[in-house]
Amino acid sequence: MKEVLERLFEDDYDNFKSYLLGRFSSLSNYDVEDIISKTFIKLLSTGSKNKYSINNLQSYFYGSLKNGALDYIKSAKKEVQDVEFLEIDYNTPERILLNQELKKIIAMAIDNLDPKSRYIFVSSEIEGKSFKEISNETGIKIGSLLSRKSRAKKKLREYLLIYIMEENKDV
Repeated sequence: MKEVLERLFEDDYDNFKSYLLGRFSSLSNYDVEDIISKTFIKLLSTGSKNKYSINNLQSYFYGSLKNGALDYIKSAKKEVQDVEFLEIDYNTPERILLNQELKKIIAMAIDNLDPKSRYIFVSSEIEGKSFKEISNETGIKIGSLLSRKSRAKKKLREYLLIYIMEENKDV
């Protein structure tokens, strides 16, 4: 099997390159060469261990190249997304100012809630208390706590929506 693969690699190398470059326009010559080499090495290393016979080795190799290229593209996209995420500077003066303003707006919205709803919202969302803990503290049933929190979130959404609409009016 090794000799057949070597001959296939030597005879059809240029065809493999053309295939990958034509099919995957985002790949460079270097990427294509890497994919072909990795695919060839993988087939060489698993060829003798392969329990199944391959009827059309050339067709099998093209399929393996396609899969190798797709894997390469997926991993390259993930690396780019990770790098882009890391490059975001969250400590710019503008972002710091926006975050401070947003905190003030949210605090004002929470202050506009009735005292019981505010306590339940702050306890569950900000302090991380469970509804069982809040129920034990207040004597209010868990179902009622859930309803109050749901109404509080609805009021917060409405308040924040009004704020956003007022801000966009000036623009």
